Amino acid sequence: MVVVLKICATGILGLIFISIIKAYKPEFTVEAVLCTSLLLLWFALDGLQYAFTYMENLYGRLTVGKEYFPVILKVLVIAYATEFTSALCEDAGEKSIGTKVELAGKVAIFFAAIPVFTSLLNLLDSLI
Repeated sequence: MVVVLKICATGILGLIFISIIKAYKPEFTVEAVLCTSLLLLWFALDGLQYAFTYMENLYGRLTVGKEYFPVILKVLVIAYATEFTSALCEDAGEKSIGTKVELAGKVAIFFAAIPVFTSLLNLLDSLI
């Protein structure tokens, strides 16, 4: 809960800061957005330490499907990282670069998920 409040307060303060910079020195707006975004990302990642501890405990208790767990985590990391980067590009006025980042993320997710597809096909093959 405290992490969310930190993120919200940082977002509001960053927005005010960016609005002031945009009024007086618009050429520094991109840098201010980048700094604010990185600070927000830092707080979000700091809050994820509890989620990682929970996931580690969950992984330790799994008896079936342990090989899929890392794939799922990779896909989640790729999705969040590319979404964050794409949003930063769009905020900087480079929507075309942002869409290329999203495309690269989708391709990376496809390649990360190939082991799941392979094992699913093997399962289907063994059932037939």
